Amino acid sequence: MVRTKRVQRNHIIDGAYKLIIKDGFKKFHARNIAQQIPCSTQPIYREFENLSELKTVLTSRVLAKYTDFLDDHLPNSLDQLTNVIVDYSLDYPEEFQRFFLQDNETMIQIKEATKKYFDQLDLKHSYDNTQAFDLYWQYIIGKAALAGQDRYYANCDERSQELIKLLLSN
Repeated sequence: MVRTKRVQRNHIIDGAYKLIIKDGFKKFHARNIAQQIPCSTQPIYREFENLSELKTVLTSRVLAKYTDFLDDHLPNSLDQLTNVIVDYSLDYPEEFQRFFLQDNETMIQIKEATKKYFDQLDLKHSYDNTQAFDLYWQYIIGKAALAGQDRYYANCDERSQELIKLLLSN
């Protein structure tokens, strides 16, 4: 009798993560994941009820990594929060591109996690906090995306920070 190697859950998760980083979510299919590991699709469906469950596990993993990154830096001002998010995009550019910008479900969860840190800041503005955060979110995602593509210019930093503060104060 031929012994077969059992593909473990963590191998599938790691393979699926590598596939997403390499090719994005458009290639997130059982056959592509199986090719990445390599194995058949059977172990994937033995470990996960469906691909949505696997995607949830991957999203949770990225979200935990991101919140750990924020916790490690403990941003206590808008400038610090901005710098930490940009640093994350520079330290993990492929992950930022795939999970923050390309997948709406994950982006919503990351946005909610970021809002918790934003809400802890002592900001003085005339918007309600949700409106202020929505404005900030658009700003910071754009800034971090540009930084990851080497299109962000550091000398604009002071002016852009002042602009966002001005917008939040009105």
